[in-house]
Amino acid sequence: MTERDLNKHSDAHPPAAVLVVDDDPILRSTLAFEIRDAGYQVREASNTDEAEQILSAGAPIDVVVTDIEMPGPRDGLALAKSVRAFRPHIKVIVASGAIPLTGVVGVADAFFGKPYDFSRILMRIRSLLHTPPRAADPA
Repeated sequence: MTERDLNKHSDAHPPAAVLVVDDDPILRSTLAFEIRDAGYQVREASNTDEAEQILSAGAPIDVVVTDIEMPGPRDGLALAKSVRAFRPHIKVIVASGAIPLTGVVGVADAFFGKPYDFSRILMRIRSLLHTPPRAADPA
């Protein structure tokens, strides 16, 4: 079986789904584009409430990538804790422009600083999902 065969998706095995949560629309859409371009399905949310609605609706999500600092009563770490507690099969990646002093260990599968390093995030998503890079990907 070739790498190309491994990266083909059938109806029985659709591509993994990633939920991108960031209140900055440009950063969110750019990260979503990069992840989608790597062959994953992508859902987007601009805050933790939208993310929880998507998750509660039963959307198949394999990885959540969330910014920590967002407006509203709940931040990305609260979302990560909720995912970890109620949907432990979902992998969680958190990101922030500031290094959090506490709260990430044990809640997230990975932490990335901002600005986003798209290639590193994609490599981490692949490793969390045990999926090979596409033949066209430089990583």
